[in-house]
Amino acid sequence: MAVAMDEETVCAFADGTEAIEGRILLDGGAVIEAGSESRGIGGLVRDGSGTARGVRVQVVGRELTAECDGACAPTSGRLCRHAVALALHAVERRLPWHATPADDARRAPGEALGALTAVEKAAVLDRLLDTRPELHAEADRLALRVLDPRTRAELTDLQERIAVEVENALRTLDAGQLSTGHRPGLGYTDVHEAASRLIEPVVERYEADVRRRLEWGMPDAAEAVALGVLDGLDACEGGHDGDEVLCHAGEDLAETYGYTIRELRHTAGRAVE
Repeated sequence: MAVAMDEETVCAFADGTEAIEGRILLDGGAVIEAGSESRGIGGLVRDGSGTARGVRVQVVGRELTAECDGACAPTSGRLCRHAVALALHAVERRLPWHATPADDARRAPGEALGALTAVEKAAVLDRLLDTRPELHAEADRLALRVLDPRTRAELTDLQERIAVEVENALRTLDAGQLSTGHRPGLGYTDVHEAASRLIEPVVERYEADVRRRLEWGMPDAAEAVALGVLDGLDACEGGHDGDEVLCHAGEDLAETYGYTIRELRHTAGRAVE
């Protein structure tokens, strides 16, 4: 199966020094032979002493692997400078790349788990706990650690992560979903109300998270989420592109859409800023 390859992808599988030295070798004409093979690219690359080294770069699954008969010894799963030079040579000359068939790929233990989506990982966890009930207690302990971080660094990280999530979610709302005009039985909907109808569900998801953590007796974690929401709303002030939903949301988003969040903090006995 042919695959697309570019310089960025090649360099992503090499350490910084190896990537730089590979480019130097290529620019110096060190690649003296290169050709497509059934599983990638093979060829000869001269090293600093002028000795030609046999090099092979293969596409295995979603990764690049390399074989080189030189003295270089890159970290496992990384490309050496000779492999980088050969791969970049192939990219620049548009040589076709072919991936190793999936059923022929050799994957390290644990690699499949890392490739799963969050939903798939949840399914694996459910199945694991069904077959290994003795792991329930440990899984529950880890779940509590996720829901209720205790250290200041962990709480700060949670707050900052929520702020980024909220800002990204609001800035990427689809303006094409703004529904304005007269609606039978409901009256006229202006663009500001239409924007609110898109923004509020985003904030409500995090309000539910704050309530959940408060119900579980996790006030510090709940406060970190709440502060993250308010920070995310503040970050959305100004600097909007003309086609963003936020252009029609008015000013002081934290005041307008953070009311329930502030009330939840007040209920929990936390200072309301």
